[in-house]
Amino acid sequence: MLFRVTARCIIMRDSSVLVQLSKHGDFYRLPGGRVRPEETLVQGLQRELREELGLDRIDNPLLLYVVDSFYRRRNGIVHELGFYFLCDGVDPGEVEPKESHLRVKWVKASEITPDSFRPSVLAAYLKELLASSGLKHYRAPIYLVNIDVGGD
Repeated sequence: MLFRVTARCIIMRDSSVLVQLSKHGDFYRLPGGRVRPEETLVQGLQRELREELGLDRIDNPLLLYVVDSFYRRRNGIVHELGFYFLCDGVDPGEVEPKESHLRVKWVKASEITPDSFRPSVLAAYLKELLASSGLKHYRAPIYLVNIDVGGD
């Protein structure tokens, strides 16, 4: 079993959220990625956003969700501990992929479903966040468990 820690950013504009498309274009996920062992969560998040989207900074990252996720890959099961931050100070006009394989898109809540989003358990929470236009009903970080290890 492979274990990884990730940090991802929720960047909102109007009633949309910025997502990355998977390599095959079959699902969305939030921008960010793996945190290196020598980095804090926020340092890893900032590095990933700089590398992927050319964003020099994020202001006041606010931890909203912690997702303990298990999913299947070709080489077996992955256990991923994901930290999802609401990020301020991001000018949506500055967002541009810096890696050739990376595709980003602004999506509305109606486009986010458990089948189209990873981790699937976060889809409903993200839709609720978009519907409430942010933090009107904010509560401390929410811990979620996602298990997508069904058979082939």
